Amino acid sequence: MANLIYMQPEAQITWLDSGGTNVLTLTSLASLAGRQGALHDFGATTARSRLYRWRFYCQFATTPVLGERVEVYAKTGDGTHRDNDDGTDDAELSSVEKLRNLSLLGVLSVDEATADLEMSCSGTIAIESREFQPVIYNRTADALTATASEHGFTLTPVPDEIQ
Repeated sequence: MANLIYMQPEAQITWLDSGGTNVLTLTSLASLAGRQGALHDFGATTARSRLYRWRFYCQFATTPVLGERVEVYAKTGDGTHRDNDDGTDDAELSSVEKLRNLSLLGVLSVDEATADLEMSCSGTIAIESREFQPVIYNRTADALTATASEHGFTLTPVPDEIQ
């Protein structure tokens, strides 16, 4: 009889304005603006999960329009070369053109025209590179709230475990 393979979630890696594993400052992120989180280095030879569940969440300062979007991208690197040259720190995206070589993880689509309501999107990603940074691009006509605790990005390692 074949062994069963279970998913065994591990501790989350977080990108928050403060108090997270890494920094990602999304407070008051303006309309048509982007921000990348600080680089997370998994290490050159560290044994780790290949699969991760990701989640992005935010709130808008003013009433957003149904169907507007916030895009979530993955920026990766090998320790020397990265998917764009915007650096490794929590920083503003220098240009919308810097999204061209990043991988789109998903899109948060406004599903309710209400300010100060948490909205989120999530998915699964295989991360086989050494480095990872989330990049958020606000394509809505509304800024995000100025409250730091109302925005964030998480990665949860979900390695397979043979039972």
